[in-house]
Amino acid sequence: MAIKPWPPDKDNWNRIYDKYAEWAAWYSGDPAELLDVYASRIAATKGTYNTIDYNTGYNSIHDSIGQFWAKDIQNQRKTMLHVPVAGDIAGVSADLLLSEPPDIKIPEAHEKTAKEGAKKTQDRLDEIIDEIDLYSRMLEGAETASPLGGFYAKVNWNPKFKPFPVISVAHADNAIPAFKWGFLTEVIFHKIIDIGSYDKVIRHLEIHRPGVIVNQLWKGKTGDLGQQVELSYHPATADTEEQVQTGLKGLACRYIPNKKPNRLWRDSDLGQSDLSGIEGLMDALDEVYTSWLRDVKLAKGRIIVPDYMLELDQETGKFNFDLDREIYESMNMGPVDPENSNQGITLSQFEIRAEEHQKTAYELLTQIYNNAGYSPASFGMNTEGGQIQTATEVKAREGKSFKTRNKKARYLQNGMEDILYILLQIDKIHFNSGIKPYRPQVILQDSIQTDPLEKSDSIEKLDRAAALTTDTKVRMLHPDWTEKQIKAEVTQIMKEQGMDVEPPEIRI
Repeated sequence: MAIKPWPPDKDNWNRIYDKYAEWAAWYSGDPAELLDVYASRIAATKGTYNTIDYNTGYNSIHDSIGQFWAKDIQNQRKTMLHVPVAGDIAGVSADLLLSEPPDIKIPEAHEKTAKEGAKKTQDRLDEIIDEIDLYSRMLEGAETASPLGGFYAKVNWNPKFKPFPVISVAHADNAIPAFKWGFLTEVIFHKIIDIGSYDKVIRHLEIHRPGVIVNQLWKGKTGDLGQQVELSYHPATADTEEQVQTGLKGLACRYIPNKKPNRLWRDSDLGQSDLSGIEGLMDALDEVYTSWLRDVKLAKGRIIVPDYMLELDQETGKFNFDLDREIYESMNMGPVDPENSNQGITLSQFEIRAEEHQKTAYELLTQIYNNAGYSPASFGMNTEGGQIQTATEVKAREGKSFKTRNKKARYLQNGMEDILYILLQIDKIHFNSGIKPYRPQVILQDSIQTDPLEKSDSIEKLDRAAALTTDTKVRMLHPDWTEKQIKAEVTQIMKEQGMDVEPPEIRI
């Protein structure tokens, strides 16, 4: 279970963290995590009837007891199957955004008359990106943002540890932010660094405020912050400074939402989880697959024989019936009475309702993917095997997924540009790198690459129809270019084709 936070509006954050814990359990794919979440709700509402907890916003009796996992706790079922569909959604979300490393560049360093300072900044940025493996870190953030509604990217540094600043990822359920007008103004990052005996929990708090980072160490219990202790109390924070002056006007971190608006908490600036609203569907899917597996187990062929057909195993002392034995010794017994089933062998074989279960599961999966904002085809459903499709055909089939991807891409792109700009500023201030910080440009690669011949063919046909200007053709061919790059390319094309001429003189 996630720890309970400690800001002034604790009741509101309890409500948020309860949902974080639920979504994290579905994302984990671990049945034990789901049991833990729903068992705690059942225990909290035991002995109550139709009670609404105004701190969490849940009618716990209504929301939990009727669910499959909660019922399984009560009924003590032996067969409980979990389908990790939430993990699939998170994985596809990250793949659509970052199927390939993004193109990160300093625009000023790629101009024809680029200054040496801009080129030096580009080289330094490339070096740091390679050293910290930024692509893998952003993949982690993008995947966890899917179930938790967003993630945090923050800049940390220690010249004794690494000769460059590092971008690290913090998950949404390890942070307590404050926003104003949609902008992040302060955030508390909390992390459990040690759990000892008697429920002793050591937490490190990293508090980001404009121009300063405050580090604190607290000794408490699960769900209780406890009391503050010296940073030297634990080896993990022994070399950490209590206060670090960043030299920045703002924060050294950014919150990158999954997508907006947040339908569950419309009054917050938190991003929306892909799992919000589909918990019941995922719960029902687990119930269907569990029922299917139960049918399989019950349908195992069984042979029921009377006692006299059993042999005593001398080693185990148990009576067994050998199915593979071909020759039996003669038995001193009378004729078998057909009305007495105890005298003969009875075969037991139950039917497996495979088709009914498959159709129900298929419908539930379709609804889950659609409600999460994706096309079922992105998960291998409704696909025609063996056929090669163009990028246009793939995008048409998976149109809903790409619309969702484009919504998310804007938030991720802006967030990456912000945090990389902060990284360059920190690098100049604290590492004396001598570079001039420029704001980088981040271009997320399309997960489905369009065939260049297909694109050029479309442009050529429109050009023959006199339906395109040179400016539009350049924009179609290079959708990732900046306005400055597009204008420079248009000017160069017109010069090469003799279209850039001076207007004629008008003589009177």
